[in-house]
Amino acid sequence: MFSLFKSSRALVVLIAASGSLFAQDLTSIEKDLKKAQQELTDQRAAIAAEKPALAKSFDAVRSELVEKRRKARIARMTVADRDALLKELEHKHHLSGQDHSYVDGQLRDYGLKLETFLLPGEEASYQEALDGLHSPNGTPAEKMKKRLASLEAGMDRLEKLIGGSTVKGEAVAPDGTVKDGTFALAGPAAWFAASDDSLAGSIVREKGSRSPKVHPGERGEIKTIIGGGESSVSVDFTGGKALALASLEEDKLDIFRKGGFWIWPILGIALFSAISGIIKFVQIVRIRTPENDWVSKILAALRSGDQEGADNIAAKAYHPASEVIRKCLGYAKAGPDVVEEVLYEQLIGVQSKLQSWLPFIAVTAATAPLLGLLGTVAGMIRTFNVITVSGTGDAKPLAGGISEALITTLFGLVVAIPALIIHALLSRRCQGIATTTEKLGLTLVNGLRSKSTTTDQ
Repeated sequence: MFSLFKSSRALVVLIAASGSLFAQDLTSIEKDLKKAQQELTDQRAAIAAEKPALAKSFDAVRSELVEKRRKARIARMTVADRDALLKELEHKHHLSGQDHSYVDGQLRDYGLKLETFLLPGEEASYQEALDGLHSPNGTPAEKMKKRLASLEAGMDRLEKLIGGSTVKGEAVAPDGTVKDGTFALAGPAAWFAASDDSLAGSIVREKGSRSPKVHPGERGEIKTIIGGGESSVSVDFTGGKALALASLEEDKLDIFRKGGFWIWPILGIALFSAISGIIKFVQIVRIRTPENDWVSKILAALRSGDQEGADNIAAKAYHPASEVIRKCLGYAKAGPDVVEEVLYEQLIGVQSKLQSWLPFIAVTAATAPLLGLLGTVAGMIRTFNVITVSGTGDAKPLAGGISEALITTLFGLVVAIPALIIHALLSRRCQGIATTTEKLGLTLVNGLRSKSTTTDQ
């Protein structure tokens, strides 16, 4: 019994000692693990620190190897192969030079355009970037750097325009005076307000002019925008072309000034043709076709022996036939043949009288296009003289001659076409009156023949 208790006690002591040893081993293991983790972290940091240098060294060795391989390949080449490779490299160099020249030219053109579009108040801000455009000195790399400076300046200005900005400067008023004030810029649109509050409006850039021109309007709205407030203003997205066209359309007399000298003879013959047409129209309108029984009444009066009554009936009609019939009645006793001869004699006079004023209208219809063509030739001669002096770079100096050439042709046709139509209508009407007169006269002659035949029987 005692021995069993002693054994149990010894077992408990052994188990306690084993537990103490296990706890000590676990603590030692944890310390070893932390130490190993720390060493791993340090090793990774060392590797990471050495990696860039190793990568750079590796790239250098690889580049050196590639170069040595290239030299070895060239060394193994024949003379023909070397010449072919040299020509290929020269061709690539030539293409690269062309690409460089193209890019350089595009950047230079962009810089020049930027310099052109800058307002007077903006030039100081971008002058340093734009100075390199006119400096041909330096290596190609330095020149390209100067060109890129102008591109960066343009991007900077674009960012300002997108957000909206204001700048001090000067603009030209419609009367030609230069005004100091403030520009408000927003995208492609710009407005100006003078410092003395005498002018405000949208600006129009004119080629060859340093300062922009102001198109007055919306003064209150523009001043509000320049002051930092919100307002609604009109925007001309055509760069001022719409306003210029509107101002030209408002000036109705400008087309006469552009037509030159030859437009005035055309207008002169047009006025003369209009007067002739009005006079002839009044003459024709006053003519009234006689009633259907008008000749019958005259014949009835003749059969009854009333010569004076027949003459009075003939005189009541307002028609060329009235005068013809009255002349014929004077020869009624001489017989129908004599009356018929008198009739045709009078018809010649009637036709001549009806054709009066019409030749002037016909001459206008034929002459107006010729004068327009003459003005066209004169305008083209003037245009070619201007081209001889100033070339074809700017179209504005050519506008005067071209306008004269086109406007005179326009006016010539505008005058000729109505004159031709009026002449055709009036001539047709006069021919109808002459035909009616001849018909009435022949009716009278036939009536006299019938009377003579009845008398003979």
